[in-house]
Amino acid sequence: MDVSSILVRKLLDSPGQRRSPTLLCELMKESTSLESSPPASSTEELSLETDSDPAEPAHKILIANQQATLTVDEARLRAAVANVLADSQFKAATVSLAVVDDPTIHELNRRYLEHDYPTDVLSFTLEETNSHLTGELIVSADTASENARDAGWSASDELLLYVIHGTLHLVGYSDKISQETTIMRRAEAAALEKLGVALSPQDTRWQIPEQTDGEENSQ
Repeated sequence: MDVSSILVRKLLDSPGQRRSPTLLCELMKESTSLESSPPASSTEELSLETDSDPAEPAHKILIANQQATLTVDEARLRAAVANVLADSQFKAATVSLAVVDDPTIHELNRRYLEHDYPTDVLSFTLEETNSHLTGELIVSADTASENARDAGWSASDELLLYVIHGTLHLVGYSDKISQETTIMRRAEAAALEKLGVALSPQDTRWQIPEQTDGEENSQ
């Protein structure tokens, strides 16, 4: 069983309790220590470490599919996370991604963020230094399926956007104010383009203002 699967289960195992990111980090460490056998076939690990430079730190992505709404292309989701990490300041990272249903993400959102509704993506930074990141992403396949119709593209593309969005949050992007949202949307569009995904013309989320000369595209 992989880290994502164990962590999500543990997050749901203690009714009425909330955990801070620090305690989530402890769960991640505990979950990692429980992995005494190779990951199951549904969970794979990607290393960006090259054969020519074995000392280069790796970016590792662990995926757990815990829903039945969508057929999940794990390779594409993994590539999305890896591309964002490769463009970030983090030379080493471990990101676990859980694809869940609405009831699961609703419960996690209510318990840990005090938001009593399902959402598209949750991101938790568990550990961070100048060059290393450990994080957790949880995305809802149900929400992706529902929102894809209005967005004018497939549920798989919508889910891919959630993964990109959550990973951008992990590496330092924010969308709390309008200018930050614009910068983040541009980063999302660039990440989708890198994966060969065309933006839907009917999706108003991509009505991005033109970038001015004085505007910095920074995290």
